[in-house]
Amino acid sequence: MKTTLRVLGLSISFVVALFVFLFVAYGMRARLPPLPLRAIGRAEALSAFEGERQLATQLGMTLAEEGEAPVTLVDGVGVWRRPIALGARECVAVIVAAYGYQSPRAVAVQDLAADSSRITTYPVAPLSVHRGSEGLVAQTQWCNWDAQPRVAVAETRGTDPLVNSPFHEGVLHYAVYRAPWGRVGGPLALTRGELSAPGLASLGPEPAVLAAQSQVPPGARSLGAAIELTMAGARLLPANATTYQRLYDAVRGDLDAGVNPRVDPFVPPGDRWGLGLPVNFRQVTETALRGARQPPLHDAVIEVAENRFRRVLLVVDLGRLGASCATLMFTRLVVAQGASLMRHQGAERGVAIPAQGNVVIDRQCPAGGVVIYTASDSDQETYRLDVYATTN
Repeated sequence: MKTTLRVLGLSISFVVALFVFLFVAYGMRARLPPLPLRAIGRAEALSAFEGERQLATQLGMTLAEEGEAPVTLVDGVGVWRRPIALGARECVAVIVAAYGYQSPRAVAVQDLAADSSRITTYPVAPLSVHRGSEGLVAQTQWCNWDAQPRVAVAETRGTDPLVNSPFHEGVLHYAVYRAPWGRVGGPLALTRGELSAPGLASLGPEPAVLAAQSQVPPGARSLGAAIELTMAGARLLPANATTYQRLYDAVRGDLDAGVNPRVDPFVPPGDRWGLGLPVNFRQVTETALRGARQPPLHDAVIEVAENRFRRVLLVVDLGRLGASCATLMFTRLVVAQGASLMRHQGAERGVAIPAQGNVVIDRQCPAGGVVIYTASDSDQETYRLDVYATTN
């Protein structure tokens, strides 16, 4: 019995001693400088830097600034900041590489009003960011529509992430490239960085409209002013009993009760389409209800599958457009974000229309029948509709 207790005591002592040894060893390791073998050489970092530099010059950008700055880790993260006075219709690329005992973790272009002590996350996302780099270099790009100052922020980490040591000194090599929007081609042409949705939305609708102009069919003739399709409700083109009844039937679907889909009532100046609400709107809705009780006003959405809904953008009587062949061009007014629309005609559940970026083009020849166009029910962006007479 005594022998067993002695062995047990020795085992416990050994385990305790082992834990103490590991704890002391880890504490000693944290106080020692990193091994020289883990250092990144300057020539190695700059060699990788040159590859990223070529991506900026291929966009037509030219070097505006280049330099180096020492970076010290604080709580395991090093931070470098550089204000950028970015003009109207100007694009920028920020490239960073690190050598010594650090490597780039992320680089971003942010709004100057945002906290630039680190790369922001929530609630203000960077305009453009490249995260998760495991290499020696990182690059992100951005384009301004209006003149507005920005700030470039880079974060670095130690080459040995297990060691949070003050000896993890490093040097950041950086370069800033610039070019006019027209030379680069705007955000759609950028090749580095993740562009944030709020950042793209902040550019406004003009860049999206400009990018869409190259997709207008050759020889197309505009049939009228552009129409905005907003969250105010479905557009009826023209606003009459025929288009409203088609909307009503699609929204009601298999429901036994009546529906009351929201219709955009706004009539733009110089309207030639007959937009807004039907002149005899009350009579039109009463006819559609067929004696059913009218519920409160609600969004114009249709169910295309069980518990899967789509937002109605437009109900159009193609025969009333004034052309035997018509092309409808939908532009989602957020540049560099794609569009996904469907066409619903007759009893069909809907057909997806191919998109080119944020532009969807639907050619109807001959132009006839009443058609519904929908977007995802989660898509709350404004679309612009241009209608053209085309030869096919």
